[in-house]
Amino acid sequence: MSQLELNDRTLILHRFPQMRDESPLQAWDAADEYLLQQVLPDGPVLVFNDSFGALTCALNPRPVWHISDSWLSQQATRQNLRLNALDDSDVHFIDSLAPLPAAPAAVLLKVPKTLALLEQQLRALRQVITPETVILAAARAKEIHNSTLQLFEQIIGETKTSLAWKKRV
Repeated sequence: MSQLELNDRTLILHRFPQMRDESPLQAWDAADEYLLQQVLPDGPVLVFNDSFGALTCALNPRPVWHISDSWLSQQATRQNLRLNALDDSDVHFIDSLAPLPAAPAAVLLKVPKTLALLEQQLRALRQVITPETVILAAARAKEIHNSTLQLFEQIIGETKTSLAWKKRV
């Protein structure tokens, strides 16, 4: 059983399709944990590239737009919402080509491995964000390159980075 410990609750999360309990693979990573430690303003949140729904489940009951082209990701998120008895009425599943809601309070973006997808997502975001929108992005340190940061700067604007946060053993 995989349990993600948060400040105020514990979530049981599984990968999809669900694997044997003795599997060492978990349904979240350090990037998810880092994003969930950040303080977000009240209001709707756009969540990009949430592999198994850890972010979407942890943000419940806030209004969340789960943006992913992965059918597996959407099914995993639905499964984990049910597993934790979370109400999914404020979770909106959309693909990367669907229009985004205007003026989100926050954006949580797991940086994809392909720059083309990141560019498309940032260009879509640029159309709906406001100066008050908090945008947080995370990935494994070895997957963040100068070109990744340049893309954020070029499309979204001023970008600040933090030091690497956690190393898995």
